[in-house]
Amino acid sequence: MSKQGKENKVSAKLIFAWNSRSISVAISVVLMMQVTYYSTEILGLASTAVGTLFLLAKLFDGVTDLVVGFIIDRTNTRLGKARPYELFIIPLWVLIVAFFSTPDISTTGKMVYIFITYVLIQSVCSTFLQSCETVFLGRAIQDDVGRAKIMSIGGVIVMLFSAVSSILLPQLMANMGTQPGGWSKIALLYAVPMLLIGICRFIFVKEKPINQNDENQNRIGFFEGMKLLSKNKYIFILAFLIMLSFLVTNITTIVATYYFTFIFGDLGLMSVVGMLSLVAPFFFLLFPVAIRTIGSLLFVKIGLVVACAAAIVRFFFPASLPVIVLTTLLMTVGSSTLTMMNHYFILQCIDYGEIITEKRVEGTPAALTNFANKLGSGLASALVGGFMGLFGFVSAGTVQTDSAILSIRLLYSLIPAGIMVVMYIVVHFFDVEKVLAKLRTGK
Repeated sequence: MSKQGKENKVSAKLIFAWNSRSISVAISVVLMMQVTYYSTEILGLASTAVGTLFLLAKLFDGVTDLVVGFIIDRTNTRLGKARPYELFIIPLWVLIVAFFSTPDISTTGKMVYIFITYVLIQSVCSTFLQSCETVFLGRAIQDDVGRAKIMSIGGVIVMLFSAVSSILLPQLMANMGTQPGGWSKIALLYAVPMLLIGICRFIFVKEKPINQNDENQNRIGFFEGMKLLSKNKYIFILAFLIMLSFLVTNITTIVATYYFTFIFGDLGLMSVVGMLSLVAPFFFLLFPVAIRTIGSLLFVKIGLVVACAAAIVRFFFPASLPVIVLTTLLMTVGSSTLTMMNHYFILQCIDYGEIITEKRVEGTPAALTNFANKLGSGLASALVGGFMGLFGFVSAGTVQTDSAILSIRLLYSLIPAGIMVVMYIVVHFFDVEKVLAKLRTGK
């Protein structure tokens, strides 16, 4: 085996070490998906106000994402460019516990408290963790096949952990969530083991420089970095796709809690759906094969068609548990083909930018897509809260009107389907894989 082959070999140890932090963050996302439910049903805050609050918090990320991207691009330590920021996994979990331990104060006080803690979680900790991940991956694994392998196998591992967490969480919510201090206990049950697991990537995965002139990249100023970024059309297309993808994922995840509460009348049934999602991750083992055969973008398009069809079918069978379970599986697999491999596509965009500008900028492109991720999540919270409020949903109400029930059904089916149609159209213009291949070969 060549020296380069040895360097790029992806061992089982590296796969598990790398994905340790991915598991931790994924579990934190599962828990943070319930911030809207926690804020309306436990804290008793108005759904419209909560949606607006979280959207404002997400928009604030636009500033911090660009700043963090610039900081990472300028970082040069003995630990590497991105690796030091892995330590933000510690305050992330501390703050999550704090969020779900909101003190019993006035309504205004609660709004201020959840806004501050939410901003610290998302705009500081998550921003550093997500922005450094792509840069770290590009330096730990420096060939496309190795990156695809570590993400596809890692995607299975991460989604399995997420699925188990999604199965467990509704049961904890049903049994502990209504008790005084119950949500604090739930958060701690997740936080302690996930913090310990999440720190493993920092400990066991090392960075390698991209090239011999790597230190020169630290001299790129903020405005120069923005100028270089503006010449990379593919990173903006990808950012838009990521925003839409996370918009779909977050809408369905947020609404699922309301769906099973008010349409099925049993929140515990969410665990049935979560159990089937244990199957979904194994489909992502097909990604390296797809890259070699049909291409990554055709694989994404096929997934979107399947997910869109499943979402439409779901609308016509709202109270059928088998249909909901099956369509959830198809939507999870189909809509996740892009997000599960987003770091792969980001690195392609970074490589494209380096070729056309002759300068490599890593942190800022990653930060832009990170902002798109959070913007999609924030828009989902605002859309769910605003849409349900428009249809007459009553926070903490035990009975909802037919109009409010319809809003929940639409958010769980046809609205995600419409967004995925837009995604399919946009994917057609994201031909970076083909263009990059031509640029590398000079043909």
